[in-house]
Amino acid sequence: MTQSDPKPDSKIDQDNEENLPSKSQLKEEATRLQKLGKKLTTYSSEFLDKLSLPDRLISSIEEFNRLPNSHGARRRQLQFIGKLMRDLDYDQISTQIEKLENPRLTPTADQHPEPTTEKKEWEAWCDRILDLVDETINELVELNPEVERQFLRQIAREHKRADAKSKVRLRSKLSNYLQERIEPVS
Repeated sequence: MTQSDPKPDSKIDQDNEENLPSKSQLKEEATRLQKLGKKLTTYSSEFLDKLSLPDRLISSIEEFNRLPNSHGARRRQLQFIGKLMRDLDYDQISTQIEKLENPRLTPTADQHPEPTTEKKEWEAWCDRILDLVDETINELVELNPEVERQFLRQIAREHKRADAKSKVRLRSKLSNYLQERIEPVS
Protein backbone atom coordinates (compact mmCIF):
# COMPACT_ATOMS: atom_id res chain seq x y z
CA MET A 1 0.00 0.00 0.00
CA THR A 2 1.40 3.38 -0.93
CA GLN A 3 1.16 6.49 1.20
CA SER A 4 -1.33 8.14 -1.13
CA ASP A 5 -3.80 5.24 -0.81
CA PRO A 6 -6.43 5.94 1.83
CA LYS A 7 -6.76 3.46 4.64
CA PRO A 8 -9.53 0.95 4.04
CA ASP A 9 -11.12 1.73 7.45
CA SER A 10 -11.21 5.52 6.97
CA LYS A 11 -14.74 5.46 5.46
CA ILE A 12 -16.03 3.48 8.44
CA ASP A 13 -14.34 5.94 10.85
CA GLN A 14 -15.99 8.88 9.10
CA ASP A 15 -19.41 7.26 9.38
CA ASN A 16 -18.89 6.64 13.10
CA GLU A 17 -17.79 10.24 13.64
CA GLU A 18 -20.96 11.54 11.99
CA ASN A 19 -23.11 9.53 14.44
CA LEU A 20 -21.31 10.86 17.50
CA PRO A 21 -22.88 13.78 19.37
CA SER A 22 -21.23 17.17 19.08
CA LYS A 23 -19.37 18.81 21.95
CA SER A 24 -22.24 21.21 22.54
CA GLN A 25 -24.72 18.31 22.69
CA LEU A 26 -22.51 16.53 25.19
CA LYS A 27 -22.23 19.69 27.27
CA GLU A 28 -26.01 20.24 27.18
CA GLU A 29 -26.57 16.67 28.34
CA ALA A 30 -24.02 17.08 31.14
CA THR A 31 -25.70 20.34 32.24
CA ARG A 32 -29.11 18.67 32.14
CA LEU A 33 -27.85 15.81 34.30
CA GLN A 34 -26.17 18.24 36.68
CA LYS A 35 -29.45 20.17 37.07
CA LEU A 36 -31.30 16.93 37.76
CA GLY A 37 -28.58 16.04 40.26
CA LYS A 38 -29.05 19.43 41.95
CA LYS A 39 -32.78 18.77 42.12
CA LEU A 40 -32.08 15.37 43.68
CA THR A 41 -30.06 17.08 46.45
CA THR A 42 -33.25 18.75 47.68
CA TYR A 43 -34.97 15.44 48.45
CA SER A 44 -34.77 13.37 51.62
CA SER A 45 -32.92 10.06 51.80
CA GLU A 46 -36.23 8.17 51.99
CA PHE A 47 -37.42 9.81 48.78
CA LEU A 48 -34.13 8.98 47.04
CA ASP A 49 -34.42 5.33 48.11
CA LYS A 50 -37.78 5.13 46.33
CA LEU A 51 -36.11 6.21 43.07
CA SER A 52 -33.92 3.09 42.96
CA LEU A 53 -30.73 5.07 42.38
CA PRO A 54 -27.28 3.51 42.77
CA ASP A 55 -25.94 3.59 46.35
CA ARG A 56 -22.87 5.54 45.30
CA LEU A 57 -25.04 8.30 43.83
CA ILE A 58 -27.21 8.48 46.96
CA SER A 59 -24.15 8.70 49.21
CA SER A 60 -22.72 11.44 46.96
CA ILE A 61 -25.97 13.39 47.25
CA GLU A 62 -25.93 13.01 51.03
CA GLU A 63 -22.29 14.15 51.06
CA PHE A 64 -23.29 17.23 49.03
CA ASN A 65 -25.83 18.17 51.70
CA ARG A 66 -23.17 17.88 54.44
CA LEU A 67 -20.58 20.02 52.67
CA PRO A 68 -20.12 23.70 53.44
CA ASN A 69 -20.23 26.03 50.46
CA SER A 70 -16.65 27.15 50.91
CA HIS A 71 -14.06 27.15 48.14
CA GLY A 72 -16.47 25.55 45.65
CA ALA A 73 -16.81 22.23 47.48
CA ARG A 74 -20.51 21.92 46.73
CA ARG A 75 -19.99 22.89 43.08
CA ARG A 76 -17.33 20.19 42.64
CA GLN A 77 -19.51 17.63 44.41
CA LEU A 78 -22.40 18.57 42.13
CA GLN A 79 -20.18 18.00 39.10
CA PHE A 80 -19.26 14.60 40.51
CA ILE A 81 -22.96 13.79 40.96
CA GLY A 82 -23.51 14.76 37.32
CA LYS A 83 -20.67 12.45 36.31
CA LEU A 84 -22.20 9.55 38.24
CA MET A 85 -25.52 10.21 36.53
CA ARG A 86 -24.08 9.84 33.01
CA ASP A 87 -24.86 6.12 33.05
CA LEU A 88 -28.45 6.65 34.22
CA ASP A 89 -31.57 7.27 32.17
CA TYR A 90 -32.58 10.92 32.64
CA ASP A 91 -36.15 10.42 31.41
CA GLN A 92 -36.75 7.41 33.65
CA ILE A 93 -35.57 9.27 36.75
CA SER A 94 -37.64 12.34 35.83
CA THR A 95 -40.72 10.16 35.38
CA GLN A 96 -40.17 8.46 38.74
CA ILE A 97 -39.79 11.84 40.46
CA GLU A 98 -42.97 13.08 38.78
CA LYS A 99 -44.91 10.02 39.97
CA LEU A 100 -43.64 10.36 43.54
CA GLU A 101 -44.27 14.11 43.67
CA ASN A 102 -47.75 13.87 42.12
CA PRO A 103 -49.38 10.60 43.18
CA ARG A 104 -52.73 11.86 41.87
CA LEU A 105 -51.40 11.66 38.31
CA THR A 106 -50.70 7.94 38.68
CA PRO A 107 -53.94 5.95 38.57
CA THR A 108 -54.18 3.06 40.99
CA ALA A 109 -56.11 -0.16 40.54
CA ASP A 110 -58.94 0.93 42.86
CA GLN A 111 -59.52 4.22 41.03
CA HIS A 112 -62.15 4.02 38.34
CA PRO A 113 -63.10 7.03 36.26
CA GLU A 114 -66.71 8.05 36.53
CA PRO A 115 -68.50 7.06 33.33
CA THR A 116 -70.27 10.21 32.21
CA THR A 117 -70.87 12.07 29.02
CA GLU A 118 -71.76 15.43 30.54
CA LYS A 119 -69.06 17.74 31.74
CA LYS A 120 -68.90 18.53 35.42
CA GLU A 121 -69.20 22.17 36.41
CA TRP A 122 -65.59 22.36 37.64
CA GLU A 123 -64.33 20.84 34.36
CA ALA A 124 -66.12 23.53 32.38
CA TRP A 125 -64.61 26.22 34.63
CA CYS A 126 -61.18 24.66 34.14
CA ASP A 127 -61.50 24.85 30.36
CA ARG A 128 -62.76 28.43 30.48
CA ILE A 129 -59.99 29.59 32.83
CA LEU A 130 -57.29 28.13 30.60
CA ASP A 131 -58.84 29.85 27.54
CA LEU A 132 -60.07 33.25 28.79
CA VAL A 133 -58.10 34.02 31.91
CA ASP A 134 -59.10 37.32 33.58
CA GLU A 135 -62.80 37.56 32.77
CA THR A 136 -63.46 33.95 33.72
CA ILE A 137 -61.40 34.10 36.90
CA ASN A 138 -63.21 37.25 38.05
CA GLU A 139 -66.58 35.65 37.32
CA LEU A 140 -65.65 32.46 39.19
CA VAL A 141 -64.34 34.35 42.24
CA GLU A 142 -67.60 36.34 42.40
CA LEU A 143 -69.62 33.12 42.39
CA ASN A 144 -67.23 31.20 44.70
CA PRO A 145 -65.35 33.51 47.10
CA GLU A 146 -63.38 30.58 48.57
CA VAL A 147 -61.46 30.24 45.29
CA GLU A 148 -58.12 32.05 45.27
CA ARG A 149 -57.79 34.46 42.37
CA GLN A 150 -53.97 34.57 42.55
CA PHE A 151 -53.65 30.78 42.37
CA LEU A 152 -55.93 30.61 39.31
CA ARG A 153 -53.98 33.33 37.50
CA GLN A 154 -50.67 31.66 38.30
CA ILE A 155 -51.83 28.30 36.93
CA ALA A 156 -53.25 29.96 33.80
CA ARG A 157 -49.98 31.86 33.15
CA GLU A 158 -47.86 28.75 33.67
CA HIS A 159 -50.20 26.76 31.39
CA LYS A 160 -49.75 29.25 28.53
CA ARG A 161 -45.94 28.96 28.68
CA ALA A 162 -45.68 25.23 29.44
CA ASP A 163 -44.79 22.34 27.16
CA ALA A 164 -47.33 19.59 26.43
CA LYS A 165 -46.41 17.37 29.37
CA SER A 166 -46.48 20.27 31.83
CA LYS A 167 -49.80 21.48 30.43
CA VAL A 168 -51.38 18.14 31.31
CA ARG A 169 -49.98 18.33 34.84
CA LEU A 170 -51.11 21.96 35.31
CA ARG A 171 -54.58 21.24 33.95
CA SER A 172 -54.88 18.32 36.34
CA LYS A 173 -53.73 20.52 39.24
CA LEU A 174 -56.29 23.21 38.36
CA SER A 175 -58.99 20.61 37.84
CA ASN A 176 -58.36 19.03 41.25
CA TYR A 177 -58.31 22.45 42.90
CA LEU A 178 -61.63 23.45 41.36
CA GLN A 179 -63.22 20.09 42.05
CA GLU A 180 -62.49 20.48 45.77
CA ARG A 181 -63.93 24.02 45.93
CA ILE A 182 -66.86 24.16 43.52
CA GLU A 183 -69.97 22.44 44.68
CA PRO A 184 -72.18 20.94 41.99
CA VAL A 185 -75.35 22.82 41.17
CA SER A 186 -78.40 20.71 42.05
